[in-house]
Amino acid sequence: MGSGFANGGGRWRFRHVVLLVFLWISVDRTVAVALRNQKVRISNGVGQTTQVSSSVFIPSLSEFTVCFEVERIGNNQREWLFSYTNSSSTAALSLGSDQTGMKLVVDGVVCSVESILSAADFTSTMRSFCVLWTSSNGSVVVYFNRIYRNITCLLSRNHTVPAGGTFQLGGSGQLSFNGNMYNLRLWNRTMAPPELSALTCDTVGSVIDWDNNYWTIPSSVAQTNNTLSCSANPTTPPGLGLDSSAASSPITSSTDSTNSSHDTNAITHAEQPASVSSAATNNSATNETPVSLVVSSPQTLPGTTPQLPFLTINPPMTNIDETASSGEGLFFGLFFVVTSEQSREAVERAVALWLNQSFQDWIFAVDQFRVDLDAVSNSHSCQVLLVIRSRTEAEVMERLLSRTGLVSSGLQVLAGTLYVRSVGNCPEENLLHYLWPETRPRVTQYLPCFPNKDHSASRTCLINPLNYDSFWSNANMTNCTVTAENAVGVAQQLANFTKNSLSSEEVSHVVTKVQELVNVARIDMAVAETVVHIMSNVMFSADKPPVPTSNRALKAVEDLAQKVEFEGPSINISSRNLALGVLTLNASTFSGTSFSAFLPANSTDPKIGFELTANPLAQVTLPGSLLSGVPLSELDSLTRINFMFFSSTNLFQKEQDSLSLNSYVVASSVGNLSIRDLKDPVKIQISHLQEQVSSKRKCMFWDFSMNEGNGGWNDRGCSVSRESSSNRTVCLCDHLTHFGILMDVSLTSSQIDQKNEQILTFLSYIGCGVSAICCAATLLTYIAFENLRRDYPSKILMNLSASLLFLNLVFLLDGWLAGLNRSEGLCMSAAVFLHYFLLTSFTWMGLESVHMYIALVKVFNTYIRRYILKFCIVGWGLPAVLVGIVVAVNKNFYGVLENSKDDLARMCWIRDRAVFYSTCVGYFCLVFLLNVAMFIVVMMQICGRNGKRSNRTLREEVLRNLRSVVSLTFLLGMTWGFALFAWGPVYLTFTYLFTIFNSLQGLFIFIFHCALKENVQKQWRRSLCCGPYRLSDNSDWSKTATNNTKKVSSDHLGKSLSSSSFGSGTINWTSKAKATLTPFSKRLRNTDKCFPNQNTPASIFSSSSSSDTEPNSSSSSSSSILPVSQMINKVKGYCSTRTDNFYKNIIMSDSFTNCTRL
Repeated sequence: MGSGFANGGGRWRFRHVVLLVFLWISVDRTVAVALRNQKVRISNGVGQTTQVSSSVFIPSLSEFTVCFEVERIGNNQREWLFSYTNSSSTAALSLGSDQTGMKLVVDGVVCSVESILSAADFTSTMRSFCVLWTSSNGSVVVYFNRIYRNITCLLSRNHTVPAGGTFQLGGSGQLSFNGNMYNLRLWNRTMAPPELSALTCDTVGSVIDWDNNYWTIPSSVAQTNNTLSCSANPTTPPGLGLDSSAASSPITSSTDSTNSSHDTNAITHAEQPASVSSAATNNSATNETPVSLVVSSPQTLPGTTPQLPFLTINPPMTNIDETASSGEGLFFGLFFVVTSEQSREAVERAVALWLNQSFQDWIFAVDQFRVDLDAVSNSHSCQVLLVIRSRTEAEVMERLLSRTGLVSSGLQVLAGTLYVRSVGNCPEENLLHYLWPETRPRVTQYLPCFPNKDHSASRTCLINPLNYDSFWSNANMTNCTVTAENAVGVAQQLANFTKNSLSSEEVSHVVTKVQELVNVARIDMAVAETVVHIMSNVMFSADKPPVPTSNRALKAVEDLAQKVEFEGPSINISSRNLALGVLTLNASTFSGTSFSAFLPANSTDPKIGFELTANPLAQVTLPGSLLSGVPLSELDSLTRINFMFFSSTNLFQKEQDSLSLNSYVVASSVGNLSIRDLKDPVKIQISHLQEQVSSKRKCMFWDFSMNEGNGGWNDRGCSVSRESSSNRTVCLCDHLTHFGILMDVSLTSSQIDQKNEQILTFLSYIGCGVSAICCAATLLTYIAFENLRRDYPSKILMNLSASLLFLNLVFLLDGWLAGLNRSEGLCMSAAVFLHYFLLTSFTWMGLESVHMYIALVKVFNTYIRRYILKFCIVGWGLPAVLVGIVVAVNKNFYGVLENSKDDLARMCWIRDRAVFYSTCVGYFCLVFLLNVAMFIVVMMQICGRNGKRSNRTLREEVLRNLRSVVSLTFLLGMTWGFALFAWGPVYLTFTYLFTIFNSLQGLFIFIFHCALKENVQKQWRRSLCCGPYRLSDNSDWSKTATNNTKKVSSDHLGKSLSSSSFGSGTINWTSKAKATLTPFSKRLRNTDKCFPNQNTPASIFSSSSSSDTEPNSSSSSSSSILPVSQMINKVKGYCSTRTDNFYKNIIMSDSFTNCTRL
């Protein structure tokens, strides 16, 4: 009896102790998150407005996500849920409605969102909504009821929400929403659907959070309610925020999850799936279970919108919570397509009944059900998330396959579309010193905080509602705070953790912990040394931390220097990348001081010295008048001067305005004062990272307020002293802060800055697009009209146009393919094609000059068999051989080429510099030299005729020659030579010239060698024009073109390459040839009998003269034999005429139909 009483009393006392501890924890938690238990009545009465605290700075927003919960009490014709106004009281961000529907106002632009959100969606029940907006494309998204709806508001594109305004609930005057608002949070980014579905109550808004520190709330409008979605509930595991009913039955398991630094016990909580029931077990085939589709009360993650209406199958047999929580309950994704002409609701009911009948003897539940209609094929894509106990993927598939086919009348499952996949576990992950074990879906893991194990961090394995993949939510670390008691342990743990390489996310987390540590801890020498080594490790492991993280890190170091406690006149703390020195200050006797940063002997850690040293890394001299402008009331508070030396510049922006950071960074401060506009300047001497002879250098200081609070380099108040040298720079500044030297390293200032880069990119794409269209037009013109392509120059021009067309098209697609990040092989192929078509374009430009040389210079020539075929082999085959060799040697020479200044500026191109210079630059130089030589020869021939022409004025001749120059320049690709002159100070100028003229090469070729050609214009008029602009078929030109076409068709004329420069416009020359060259031609025909090879005559007479020779001319051939001198004169006359016709056909783009052919 006594024993029993004693035992009972022990149990009684134990229960009371547990209850007391439990109540204490509950009270403590409620106080910590008081606002989570409160909703706010939206009101705009005097003294009743709820707004964001004035201490909260709202930055400018180019994108945002705002999530909130709201319930309606009454209706107003015009109502605003929240509004954000700038300093001039202009609406910068508002959400509300009027008689025309729901509206979102962004930077004064009104976007109608009635199609995706209506006032009727706000009901008397508290519901969650998320609104997202992106400036770059004007996209507006509403996420509600787990549905992701979006529209595009074009007027809001490229707008930004201004900074520094006032955010309040409701609107002005009588325009506020009549209802209650809860859990409003604002982020300065847009979230993807999986991230929205994974939001928890503990996800903190980056701009505004539902916390007392962010809001000014009149007590009269705050209403406490413990049934809110994120209210602090003692029965709820930390971070979940579920109702007690939902959290009362999870199965908890304890596992050991140990990482490299400390042991942690992972406590597992099974999160509740949707509140739906499993099918009843019924062995009677005639007793069907009734099926209904209702909007259930699905369990949602705290702070998120509820899920889509789920399928509910009644009556229940077992609870889905038990099914999902037990080790036997597994999630399966079921995907299939059904065909039916019925409505969507009818299909949902039929599929629900089919699933119920298929699994009627199993313990199962339907967690999610989604049907998408394809109106074209009358098919419905179905996705079902099932929870089934003690079954495998193969068993589920077998059961469904046995029941496929006809689901109900007029509805069946398409064969081959059924797919079953089990939802996998979230994998084990070591993140930020926490080892999260492999976890089943919908289960929350709890790990002891690092390094304070008295509290827990939580993380949930979630299921993506779009594809049923599992993924980890963001870890909830809100309970893992640094206190004065655990600060020393936290510092030591962080020092050990930062010895390894860190990701950007880890760097941000470490800096946050350092800030917390510095703010709450008592900083003695031991803690200060540890923090300095932590920051040194961060600078060493993070090559380029995020800009906000860098700013926070610099401020943490400044706060550390101000708070460290020490004895004696000074302290000196050294590490690999950071040195800190603090000197006690007596303001009344201060007469100036200096400090130096140097490397001690046999050491790699810089050290601070409080006296001048030889060859310092950096040296700062503070004038005696430093404190002359400080008020007397503040002098007594100045007790120290802080010095910081950064041997690593990773925390600072390394490039700005085409200048690069080329020095160490040194900082100095006097207490917490901002000292500026000094009478005598501060002298800063800093060594260069690289020797710099260039005189272009700037002394800059780090301005924390630049770039919207992200920081940047500012040269205000600083100048370069004449004492500077190539190894060090001396700066004179009128204030104290972080100093560095930005200078022109390797002539980077003469290269392309970001603004010019954007302009050149725009010009390139516009020019290439225009060129592609013009090349296509040129090609189509010559393909469509047979008379235009019978001569060699036209065929060569067609090949060049085709090559430029493909080059421009591949270039336009190249940047897009490089940004896909899906297939390295795709980008590699794009680089290969871009290289190939660039080489073919160079080659055909060179072949143009080769043909001109043969046609103009080599007057006496022989017939070349398969002339164009050989040109095609060289024009298309030689580049293919070169590219093939490169691919055979190493295909990885091609790939994504990154831009060091812009991570988004990527290109699929040659990655190896040796390959680029040998196969592109070298190849182009050879072609360019050939084309330059031919250009000079042609122009000499043309200009040589000027003295023999008396029927044109000087002005006409100059314009004629100028047109020849321009025409040949683009045909031979002479503008590509601008690349050879893009060096030094003229780099940018020639880069613009290169971009403009070469991207438009196709346009100029179309103008000079297609649109301005007389025969092309007449063909267009005959075939494309109508009315008075149409050219009749019996015109003089048509007759001439027909006659010339017949002449060109003769086999005899096709065997003389020398005729390639004659055109249909050479009637006068033809008549002249009849009178002057007939005797010579007669003589030649008489001697033809002596040649054994009749297929290779050395003919120098025109085809026209040959064809027009009189029938009886042969009878008189022996009556006139020309002397040698006369023959030479005749040949000279022929050559002069030949040059004239070359000018007409090649340069002036006259008709070109009487040339040689294959």
